[in-house]
Amino acid sequence: MVEKMNKIHLLMAAADGSKVLADLQDIGVVHVETSAVSNNSGVMELGSRITSLKRTSSELKKFAPENESDVKKAEVQDITSIQRITGETLSEIASLSADTERFRKDLAILKPWGRFKRAELSFLEKEGVYITFHVVNPKVFIATDFGERHIEVIKEDKSGIYFVEIRRKGVESAAESPLYPEERLPAAGPEEIQRQIQDAEVLLDELTVRMRNLYFSRFIIEEELLRLKSERERLIAGLSLDEEADGEVVCLTGYLPVSLVSELDEFVETRSIVPLMSLSRKPGETPIRLKNGPVARLFEPITKIFGLPQYMEIDTTPFFAPFFAFFFGFCLADVGYGLLVTLAALAGFFLLKKKALKSLAALGFILGLTTVIGGLFLNTLFGMKIDGLPNLPDGVTSFLLFRDINDAMTFSILLGVVQILVGFVMQVVNKWRQNGFTSSLQPAGTFLLIIGVAIWAVGNLGASFAIGPIPVGSLIVSLGNTEVIGLGLAGLGILLILFFNNPEKKIWIRPLLGLWEMYGIASGVPGDILSYIRLFALSLAGGLLGGAINLIAMMIRGDSPNFFSWIFMLLVLIGGHFINFALAALGAFVHPLRLTFVEFYKSVGFIGGGKPYKPYGGNIS
Repeated sequence: MVEKMNKIHLLMAAADGSKVLADLQDIGVVHVETSAVSNNSGVMELGSRITSLKRTSSELKKFAPENESDVKKAEVQDITSIQRITGETLSEIASLSADTERFRKDLAILKPWGRFKRAELSFLEKEGVYITFHVVNPKVFIATDFGERHIEVIKEDKSGIYFVEIRRKGVESAAESPLYPEERLPAAGPEEIQRQIQDAEVLLDELTVRMRNLYFSRFIIEEELLRLKSERERLIAGLSLDEEADGEVVCLTGYLPVSLVSELDEFVETRSIVPLMSLSRKPGETPIRLKNGPVARLFEPITKIFGLPQYMEIDTTPFFAPFFAFFFGFCLADVGYGLLVTLAALAGFFLLKKKALKSLAALGFILGLTTVIGGLFLNTLFGMKIDGLPNLPDGVTSFLLFRDINDAMTFSILLGVVQILVGFVMQVVNKWRQNGFTSSLQPAGTFLLIIGVAIWAVGNLGASFAIGPIPVGSLIVSLGNTEVIGLGLAGLGILLILFFNNPEKKIWIRPLLGLWEMYGIASGVPGDILSYIRLFALSLAGGLLGGAINLIAMMIRGDSPNFFSWIFMLLVLIGGHFINFALAALGAFVHPLRLTFVEFYKSVGFIGGGKPYKPYGGNIS
């Protein structure tokens, strides 16, 4: 849910402003409404220093030692010195790395020519013997008439023929210039370049050790970063104070969650501050703080992928969370994969230390359980049919609810209908809260229209219609005359859509606008519902691919298996199922995400775009 916010104004003496801001920063509960002060020289200077320190800290993190006991901590306490030494060392490392890369490229160029010394070539040139290096296409080489030229082939490969031409000055048969353009080779020979690489690597190792020794200075930088961020936040808040009473009084404006009012009351009681507080009702300006239960809170990162709701909007998190979890399980739908996800998430939950990672592990545990349930529903275990396994306990078969493909497909459509109806109920509540009762009648009409058509359609199919073990037909028929009920609800829904689609318009204009709304519903809602077939399609594709992997593995094993056939079978099973799991897991996350953010959010009429609640002093990190 979106927590209610109070808009507050704190009136204080101008002389007490700095002290109050510093103390208020310590409790970290008020979201301060700051002015546009990004061009302020002080804010810009602090921002530049923070950016510079962040860059230094980030670079030092790259040199974290594997074993801290093997590293001699650098005795550098001055931040300016730390930054200077870090910058100089990184510059040297970059220069040496570039030189080493250039040396390696030169060595690669010389490799086809073998080992030779440049000094010897220079000596031969002084004696009038010239050796030039050439590379030509094999066909060109064969077709060339070299005459009396002295040619020595060094190497032949697909890239060409490497050869040298030897010419002697003063010999009549020698040509004045080489027949082909000379290859540009590095000035140094292979041995010299290899020595240069070794020298550069030694220097790089020394510089790396220096950076590892400096790594522990990062904690000094982190402390300075926190101080500077706190100072910048306090400066921005101070610049945002509004002056009253000819500058004698200043006012700080902000927002405070209702649940934290008591903390601010304690703060105000001991200071000369006059608080003015009222419940905020402005959607665009009020910051958003989500407040959900422990399970729904795990799905908040998914909510934030799309964006926070506007203030006065319903938080969609607890409403899409069960659908998303079950959709994921229905897409992956394999008991074996589900157990792997569950066990991995459980291990991560106990081994990981960061709270955020623990939350992701807990979410993974839930998704793993729903995958096991989906696998039981759809009768799949590592690509095998569960009901085809030998010695299957009798109780297990009672969980295999959708062994028939048609039942699985129809069940996915049923899930779509349910989620979209939930979305329209939320839209009714949203519009009632935001714009009054009249504006909620149009989505209520759409809800009634969908319900009415569904009752009428299922009623025509009869009491025998069922989706797996779910007796949908008998449940609907038990309502009574399904034709009257269904068409009556649909008719009422159409009337609400026609006459309450735009409450601000004149009553005689609304039916014309309502026809356009009806067209949108008729063309959009059925397509949205059919989109949920993707749940069935992904589970079917994953199961079929897993079965194909099993079949290939069995074919490799053969009827008369030996040691190697068992090994290759195992490799195919592990590699194939790993790839299948990776693809299926990706689809199982992306497609429920799409169903949530497109089909479900469309039915909710979700606006979004809310700005997050960032308490003054509580968001320094």
